[in-house]
Amino acid sequence: MWLGPHGFLALVLIDFMIFATTAKRILFVVFFALALAQPRDKRVRNLKNNVLEATIYVVIVASIYLRAITVFIMAVSIAVPYDFLGEYGIKIGDWICKQSEKYFALKTTLEDEDAIAAVSKQRKAAIFALEPHDIFGYGCFAFGPSLKRLPPGRVRDTMRCLVSSALMNAPIVRNILAWCVCSPVEKTYFRSYLETGVSFVFVPGGVQEVMLMDPSEPSELVLYLKKRKGFVKMALEYGCPIFPVFCFGLDGSYAYYIPRGDLITKIFRAIGFVPLLFFGRFLIPFGIPRPHQIHVVVGKPIHCPQLGEHVTSEDIDKYHSIFLTELESLFDRHKLAEEDYRDRKLKIM
Repeated sequence: MWLGPHGFLALVLIDFMIFATTAKRILFVVFFALALAQPRDKRVRNLKNNVLEATIYVVIVASIYLRAITVFIMAVSIAVPYDFLGEYGIKIGDWICKQSEKYFALKTTLEDEDAIAAVSKQRKAAIFALEPHDIFGYGCFAFGPSLKRLPPGRVRDTMRCLVSSALMNAPIVRNILAWCVCSPVEKTYFRSYLETGVSFVFVPGGVQEVMLMDPSEPSELVLYLKKRKGFVKMALEYGCPIFPVFCFGLDGSYAYYIPRGDLITKIFRAIGFVPLLFFGRFLIPFGIPRPHQIHVVVGKPIHCPQLGEHVTSEDIDKYHSIFLTELESLFDRHKLAEEDYRDRKLKIM
């Protein structure tokens, strides 16, 4: 799941630092700047987005001329569609999910299987809102269709995972994520999936929760949710149920250093991810996470009425409050079975 893209990017870094000529190093820098600037939502077609996408083809031509093989491979990975390799890519993604299932000794608990099966029969979409994000919200892999952790039906078979758009602009990584049925967490994808009855899982707190992590307060788990109401609004528009989900075992997967300050916050907001240093298993920088057991608990659904264009702020606040209450209750019901969480509490910001 991790060594493939990160191993390649490590080779790129070695090439950049030791073997590359000055011209190739300049091309490296230009490419990474352009990769970060790529449109986050590929479905939005306008002049700016078209120009940004066209620049990648310029980089491909330049990399051929300069014989910069690593830049060429990365630029091509961004130029090709998300679903590059089609069904063969999906098979790779299925294999990745199954290996992750073994590595993390995945455990899942469904509080109401019948409710999930009922959504499948209604051919509606279900929104699975998973917390926390931690350094990486990789607990979402538990919803991969190939793992068959959900009841048989449309919800399981059409499941998608919505991840940070910045990751979907990262070379190589974006292709692997797409093979693992991931899409950018953008409004057009939200609406498209809800309209067509495609279920998805995402982390509503997002990468903002990374900036709020505080190792000096180990008894608290900080969730950034009080201002995250957009998914509730869409659930009310389309009448889709929201399933609160908590992922035990993410905490402590990495040792990390997060730079603080207003400048870092501005950079984070501009590029869509937190520039941080983290150490995985065997303290390898940017390595694979430690093999803690992952326990994903899916709570009972919050049934939202279909209000269409008549959703009010009062409706949103009401169901958002229900979601926060249900998520906290879900955590409290199951934390006693998790040794590392028994004395901890959620801090919702």
